[in-house]
Amino acid sequence: MRAGYYLRKAIELPSRVVIRRAAEISCREIRAFVDRWRDVLLPTFPSPPVPGSASIAAHVRPVPLNLLRPHKERIARLCERYLEHRFDVLGSGWTRVAHGISCVGLEGHRYVAGERVDPDREGSWLAGLVNRPNLLSCRRVWQLVGHGYIPIDWHLDFKSGYRWKGTAWHRDVPYGHLPGVDIKVPRELARMQHLVQFAWAYALSKDDAVGFRSPETYVSEFRNQVLDFIATNPPRFGVNWACTMDVAIRAANWLVARDLFAAHGARFDMEFEAEFARSVRAHGLHIMGNLEWFVDLRSNHYLADVAGLVFVAAYLPRSAETDGWLAFATQELTVEVEGQFLDDGGNFEGSTCYHRLSAEMATYAAALVLGLPEARRDAFRVYDHRRINVPPGLCPAPMKMFPAPGDGRLIPLSPLFFERLERAGYFTMNIATPDHRVPQVGDNDSGRFLKLHPAHGPSLEEDVLDHRHLVAALGGLFGREDFRRFAGEGWIDSEIVRGLSGGGAAGKANGGGGRARSSFGHVGDGDEWKRLLRRRDALPAQERRFVRIDLPGEGLLDGLSLRAFPDFGFYVCRSRRFYLALRCGPNGQNGNGGHAHNDQLSMILWVDGVEWIADPGTYLYTPLPVRRNEYRSVRAHFAPQAADGREPGRLDLGLFRLGDEAQARCLYFGEEGFAGTHRGFGAPVYRVVEMTHSSITVNDFAEGGVALRAPAYDADITPRNADAPPVSPAYGVRRA
Repeated sequence: MRAGYYLRKAIELPSRVVIRRAAEISCREIRAFVDRWRDVLLPTFPSPPVPGSASIAAHVRPVPLNLLRPHKERIARLCERYLEHRFDVLGSGWTRVAHGISCVGLEGHRYVAGERVDPDREGSWLAGLVNRPNLLSCRRVWQLVGHGYIPIDWHLDFKSGYRWKGTAWHRDVPYGHLPGVDIKVPRELARMQHLVQFAWAYALSKDDAVGFRSPETYVSEFRNQVLDFIATNPPRFGVNWACTMDVAIRAANWLVARDLFAAHGARFDMEFEAEFARSVRAHGLHIMGNLEWFVDLRSNHYLADVAGLVFVAAYLPRSAETDGWLAFATQELTVEVEGQFLDDGGNFEGSTCYHRLSAEMATYAAALVLGLPEARRDAFRVYDHRRINVPPGLCPAPMKMFPAPGDGRLIPLSPLFFERLERAGYFTMNIATPDHRVPQVGDNDSGRFLKLHPAHGPSLEEDVLDHRHLVAALGGLFGREDFRRFAGEGWIDSEIVRGLSGGGAAGKANGGGGRARSSFGHVGDGDEWKRLLRRRDALPAQERRFVRIDLPGEGLLDGLSLRAFPDFGFYVCRSRRFYLALRCGPNGQNGNGGHAHNDQLSMILWVDGVEWIADPGTYLYTPLPVRRNEYRSVRAHFAPQAADGREPGRLDLGLFRLGDEAQARCLYFGEEGFAGTHRGFGAPVYRVVEMTHSSITVNDFAEGGVALRAPAYDADITPRNADAPPVSPAYGVRRA
C-alpha cells in the first residue's frame, strides 16, 4: 500500500520535488533501519535523572475556585467514570476499558480482544505484553502502582475489539489493514486529556465540595494511570508511539495536569517524580527523532510535534539538550503558525475543526513561551544549534528576538505570529452559527490539544462544534473584549492562558487589532452580478437547476452583515433572522486536500435559529474507507451535482488526499447574494444564490455540455441530497 502511494505521488509531482522527497525518504528509511535494530536489542527507557537534580518546573498558577464551582457536578460525575476506567472516545459511548473486555464491534466488524490479565504486584504479568529488553524496567515501574489498581488496556480499539501488540516497534504498527479497526481509538485515549479533570476534582475536594471523594483519591489515580501507561508502553513500542503528534499531545497533557495538581497543593513521592521526569524526557527524545516534517508539506501533525516539544523543553530541567529543544520548537512554532494560518484568519487545512485544533496548539505553546522566567529565556541566547541534527535544523544562536509589549522584554515570537493567531480567533468568532457553534467544513475528528473545561452535555459528551473555549483562550492571550463577549464568562481556558503567559502579554502588542483581511465588504461588483444573471437567463431551462426556498414571514435581510474569508474560502451572510454560509475556495494543505471534502459551492443555512441545511460531517477515517469517501463525496453536501455522478475532486488518491481539480473561486459576494464557480466537472460550473426578504433562490448552471441534476429539497426536514449519509457531528457518531 505504501509503495503504491509513493508511485502515484512520483507520477504526479514535479521531478525536482520527487528527487527531494526520494532523498528525504531514503534518509528516513536508513535511519529507521538502524534505530529498529538498536531498539529491538536494547532497552529504550532513557537514563534516570541524576539524584538531587532539578525537578519538573512549575508554570501554571492555581485556578480560582469560583471558576470551578459552577462545574463541580459535571467534574464529579466525569471523575467517577474515569476512576472506573470508563471513557467516551470518538463515538464509543462510555465504555470500561480493561484487558480482556468484550467489545460491541463497528458496523458488524467485531474482533476478540486480548486475554484478561492477573496483575500481580511484581509485574510478572507484563511478560509477553512488552518487549523483552524493556521488561525489567517495566516491572520496576509497575511495582510503584498503588495496590488494587486495575490496569487499562492502552493498546485496545475498544469499539471493534482489535488489540495491537505492545511488542511492535512504533514504525511497524499497522493501520487501515482490517475492516472496522480504528487506530485513532487507543491513540485518542492515550493522549490522556482526561487527567486534568482529576486536578479539578482534587481542588474542589480540598474545598469540601459535596459529591467528591477524598483529595488523595484523585492524586493517587492520576499517579497510577501515568505509571500504568509507562509500564505497559515502553518508549518507541506499541500503537501509542506510532504517531508523533499523539506523543506530543500526551506529554503536554501530563505536564499541565501535574502542574495543576501541584499548583493546588498536591505533592508526589520522589519515585513517581523520577519516573515521570524520565518518561517526559523519553517523549521529548521520541518527538525529536520522529518529527513529522516534510519539505513540501507540513500540517497540524508537525505543529503538534513542536507545540508538545515546547512543553517538554520548558518543564524539564534546563540542560544543553533542553535548551536546544526549546529554541528549535519555538523557531518552528513561529514558522508553522505564520505558514499554516492564512491572511484572513482561517487555517490552511481547509477544515473549521482542524482550525480549532491548530489554533489551540499555537495558543497554549505561545502562552508558555511568553511566560517563561528570565533564567529560562536565556536559552534563546546561548543554545547550541549543532545539537539539532534533524531537518529542518536550528539557526545559530542567538535567536531573533522581538520587543514584547508593555515591559520591553525580548521574545522569540514575531509580530506576524501574533497577528495570525489573533485573526484565528476573529475567524472562529465570525463564522459561528446562531447557536455560537462553528459550521462543519471539511474533516472533524474531534481533535483537541488540552481539554480544560469539563464536558457540557447531559450525558457528559463533548460538543465538538462549540469552539468558544478557543476564543476565550485567545481572549486571555490578547485581552480582547469582543472575544470575551462572544465566548461568555467563566471559561477555565482563559484563566490558564493568562496564567501561562504572565497576564496575557500579547494583548498590548496589536492594540486590539487583528481584524482579518477582506473580512468586510464585497467581492466583485453589481455589473459582475448582472452579467452572471444574464448568462443564467440565456440558458435553456433544461440546462439550469433551480431551487427556491420560501421562508416564513418577511424581513429576512433586516440587519444584514457580510463576512468574507477568501483565503480559507468561506462566505457568511448574517441577519437578525437568518445565517447563510457558502464554501468556495482552496481545498486546503496547499492543494493536497488531506482534510477537505468535495463541498465547493455548498451551503449551510439557518432560519430563525433553526438549522435547515447542514454539512453531514466526517464519521470515520481508516476503519471503513467506503464510509470515509461517502462523507467526503459531493453527494453528501448541498452543492452542484453532476448528472453522471462524477466527483469535482478525485477521491481515489488516498484517504488523506483530495484532487484539486475544482479550483473554486468567488465571483460576487454582496447584498444581492453570492456567485461562485469551479471546474471540477471539466468545464465551469456556477452557483448563483439570490436573497430577498422572503426567500433564497439557488441557481446552478454549467458550460461545456456538463449536465447537472437538481439538489434534493425537502421543506419539512433539511434541504440536502436524498442519498447523503446521516449527519455525523462528531467523529465516529452517525446521527440522522
